[in-house]
Order: sequence, then C-alpha cells, then structure tokens
Amino acid sequence: MGVKNYPEQYEIHTTTKTGLNILIRPIRAEDAPRLSVLFHALSPRSIYFRFLMPVKAPSEEMLAKFTQIDHDRHVVLAATQKSAADEKILGVFRLMCNPEGNDGELAIVVGDPWQGKGVGAKLFEHGLSIAKERGIESLFGMVLAENTQVLSLARRLGFTIKWDPDARAYNIRLDLQSMSPQNM
Repeated sequence: MGVKNYPEQYEIHTTTKTGLNILIRPIRAEDAPRLSVLFHALSPRSIYFRFLMPVKAPSEEMLAKFTQIDHDRHVVLAATQKSAADEKILGVFRLMCNPEGNDGELAIVVGDPWQGKGVGAKLFEHGLSIAKERGIESLFGMVLAENTQVLSLARRLGFTIKWDPDARAYNIRLDLQSMSPQNM
C-alpha cells in the first residue's frame, strides 16, 4: 500500500558523530518487515524503554500502525543504511500530533548495535526541525529514569524534565516556539 502524501522533501543524507552515513526519511508502509528486523535488534531493556512494558514480538497490527502513517498529520522518521542487498532501519523517531496539530507525543528507539553512535541525536534533530517548520508548538514524552541516554539527549536539546511519581518516569516537554535554531 503506497502513501499518497509521502513527504519526500524530508529525506536527508547525514553522517553521525561516529561516522555512520545514514539516510533519514519518513517511514513507509513497505517498511514493516524492516521494522520487524529492527525490533529483533533491540534488547529486552531497549524494548522496555520504548514501550514501557515488555513486548515479545510486534504483531502485524502493531507493524501496520507503526508504518502506515498519515504524514500530513504526524512525523515518523526512520534512520536507515543501505547495503547492496537491502536497506536496514537503525532507529525510528515518532511524533504523533493531536488533532489540532499544535502539539504531539514523541517516542524514539534505536537498535542496540547503533546506540551511542549519534543515530538518535540525528533523528531527534531532524524530527524537531520538521515539527518546528510545520508550526507544532510543543512536544512531550515519557522517559524511564534508567534511560539515561534519552534523558541526556533531551537535556541537551532543551527539554524540561519533571519527575512524575505516579508514572514512575520523567515527563519531558519542549516548547518549540521559544527554541532557538542553534539548539536544533
């Protein structure tokens, strides 16, 4: 199933801090098998950090939900690497906007082999620039205390971070209206 509103203008080639050459692009419906491969490159800890609960394997419905995106409303990006045989997804940034389109909940996951190599930072930066371009006012998410890499990145990018004792996790929020271009 093709997506008629695929935003090709958001495709960028970039290099991470460790020299990985990646393509960051909007996710497509035909990425479901690649997303399944990424899931299997996640440790149980990484799965728990992303879903806030253990997940054994993604169902077909879950893969469809994560790949069949209304790109006019949401921003879902995949960081990929191409080889002669295939294209591999290294990580995914998701920003699911409210119906008004002025704020959205974000989530990010990077496969264990590529964590700490700058893939997440590049995904975040590109996702934030697209959100700002689209006029999205604020982003929010929930991060477990043990997920120190995402908390560190969120601090660096200017998110406010507040402990939620009921959820036993941190709420992160970023006001894009007041964000300066050098923070992106």
